[in-house]
Amino acid sequence: LRSIHPPWTPRFPRRPSWPMAMQPMGLDQRLQLMEMELQNLRQRNGGAMQMASANPMGLNHFAPQFMGPPSLQMTPRQPEETVDPQEVDRRRKAHQEMLALHHDLLQSHTSLQKQHADLMKAHKELLHAFKNASFNGAAASAAVAKKQVKHPALGVVRLDYDYPPAPGDSDHPASFGYDVYFRCVPGLSFEMCQTGQFTEEVERRFADAIKHLEARGVSAITGDCGFMMAFQVLARKIAAKPIFMSSMVQCPIIAAALDPDDQIMVLTANEHSLKPQKEILMTSCGFDVEEHRFVIHGCQDVPGFDAVAKGEKVPLDIVQPGIIKMALDLIQKNPMIRAILLECTELPPYADALRYHTGLPVWDAITAADFYVSAFQDNPRFGISDWQQEWDEEQEHYELGTHLTKDELLLLQNKAVHKKEKKQRALLHKKKLDKVQRKVRKQQAPILGVIRLDYNYPPAPGDIDFPGSYDYDVLFRVVPGFTFAMAQSGKLSEAVEQEFIDAVRWLERKGVSGITGDCGFMMAFQPLASAIASVPVFMSAMMQCPMISIAFDKYDKILILTANGDSLKPQKETLLKQCGFNVDDRRFMIVGCQDVPGFDAVAKGEKVDVDYVTPGIVYMVKEILKQHASIRAICLECTELPPYADALRSETKLPVFDAITNADFFISARRDNPRFGFNQWQLDWDGLQDNYEFGSNLTAEQAEKLLN
Repeated sequence: LRSIHPPWTPRFPRRPSWPMAMQPMGLDQRLQLMEMELQNLRQRNGGAMQMASANPMGLNHFAPQFMGPPSLQMTPRQPEETVDPQEVDRRRKAHQEMLALHHDLLQSHTSLQKQHADLMKAHKELLHAFKNASFNGAAASAAVAKKQVKHPALGVVRLDYDYPPAPGDSDHPASFGYDVYFRCVPGLSFEMCQTGQFTEEVERRFADAIKHLEARGVSAITGDCGFMMAFQVLARKIAAKPIFMSSMVQCPIIAAALDPDDQIMVLTANEHSLKPQKEILMTSCGFDVEEHRFVIHGCQDVPGFDAVAKGEKVPLDIVQPGIIKMALDLIQKNPMIRAILLECTELPPYADALRYHTGLPVWDAITAADFYVSAFQDNPRFGISDWQQEWDEEQEHYELGTHLTKDELLLLQNKAVHKKEKKQRALLHKKKLDKVQRKVRKQQAPILGVIRLDYNYPPAPGDIDFPGSYDYDVLFRVVPGFTFAMAQSGKLSEAVEQEFIDAVRWLERKGVSGITGDCGFMMAFQPLASAIASVPVFMSAMMQCPMISIAFDKYDKILILTANGDSLKPQKETLLKQCGFNVDDRRFMIVGCQDVPGFDAVAKGEKVDVDYVTPGIVYMVKEILKQHASIRAICLECTELPPYADALRSETKLPVFDAITNADFFISARRDNPRFGFNQWQLDWDGLQDNYEFGSNLTAEQAEKLLN
């Protein structure tokens, strides 16, 4: 309206001529008059708006009905309501109090929000501290990271015998993926090991070598000659760490994974030298030389291998074809051979070539060392992290006699040889091997097969049913109708037994290199599975027990953790027959985790809060160790316990074996060792696991039989 008609401005004379009867208006009266004028103006503007809305096109004919200034006639003021000043004061104070209270409430709310945020942050830091640092109350509450422990190392007791070891040999540092320390025993000859008898002086030096290696912080100790097995019992009495003087310690676990009718090829430097060790091998390794299952054959007739006996460098390009031909001939004569074990510590360089040409799993001195050291290593795929230093991939330089005193150096029968081989000859051998390797057709990387119960639950990283627990491919196959109660009873119904057989055969058709189960009680069905499969079958982590116990003194103890201690004892006969594990043996302490806070989720089939349960597992084990100081190792029987292995390693400094170390041991026998031997014959693992959901890999008919 203002754009159409200029606003009206009342005109007052500078000196209004008031009627004589009226007195000039005061300030209040003038304000009241202005309010009246404003009200009249609003009423007129309101009427104009109504007319404009009724006739929008007639705005040009609109003119406000302003008749001039309003009358200046005075209207008497209405008497104001009197208010008690005290009431006004009271209301003002009440209002101020309410404002103050409101302000306090806002401050309190803000404070509570800040406290909640601080508590959430503290809770997160506490969980992080439990996961990545210490598990004792003081360190956890302070959230202070612990100092990282040293990466595990291997100690090797050496003969008084100098020779140029090839990569893969126990005396070659590059054969291992961790630090290795050597210590020679002056006067300890090959002949002395072969007879199994020490002189008093050499026995004392042998003990000094073991103590020296332990003082350097090694995690496990081995020897550079298989015949040192004769001194295994003595060595176990000296050492507190696991000690395995021969690769033959692997015999019990390999034999347990195969059918009784299957055979195992054992290659040694000289078969005539091994058989006299019959009693020692039986006592120390549980290995019967005369048993029909073991086909023992020496490599003494392989062209070029006599360099071992002469103390010369072995020409790998000449010896390797001879080793392969010999093995293939033995398999042709003995078609039931299902595995190969290399007893001699100078045979591992040929392991990869044997794996490629025979398609069989091959174990040697290196796989034995890896098994024991892995029980001390941080598993980067699950569990707590950053508690152990990473290996710097640098090996200590060693020459025969290093770390000996001047007096001990004088006792050496063999002096260190410092002659360097001609570079041209070394390059020639390498070129020949590389030429052969370029011609091979790469094979599939090894795959693990897992038989699953008809039981669905959310597995945690580290659980055997979690694909990310492995650094190789894994295939799962559930058996419809196969319940936990059925596994615990050790009996299958006829229908479920057939489903079990079908699952094993399906996994073999898919090309798995080994088969395990997702429940330790499946050990009862180890004979059934191994009778069907041609690959190693290891249905329980308990299969490692004989290999663990061999490495310790008879007075040392091994702690076995299970989901429920009372549930394992009914499996007594099965475990004794299949694993050589006696439930009543005082060396083994069986403890259940059923009372650990939060672990009851396992029995309920719920997701386990690993961060919450870990401190309870660690606390329970520490309390046990306080009462039993002779415990030297821990074995986790339950397949849902591996997530706590790293925490136990960090806190107890003991080796911890579980279902994952068990699977890794068997897969390693089919895996290319990149550090030495015949390389580039196997496809690299792509690092990706197939997505698996419960019931996958079943037909529609089989899926209908699932109980879960």
